[in-house]
Amino acid sequence: MEQVHKITTLDNVWQPGDVVLDATGTLRVRSNNPRWTWDYPEGATRAIHGGPYIPDGATEDNDVPRPLILLVRNGQAVGGIVVTE
Repeated sequence: MEQVHKITTLDNVWQPGDVVLDATGTLRVRSNNPRWTWDYPEGATRAIHGGPYIPDGATEDNDVPRPLILLVRNGQAVGGIVVTE
């Protein structure tokens, strides 16, 4: 099994559309909303027009249990890509 990059800080390293696995095993998707920064996936990682699927937002950043494991970026699965924090 390959190593996966875990991000535990609240720094602004996440991109809208990022899909992560939180510490409780829940999938989350990063939104564009400045307050409600995370949401739950709705079945697709890419939007109809080809870009990443970006939800409206449902939870604040502090409410998502850390650490987070990045699974998908830009609608594509990542294999432990290191994200600059």
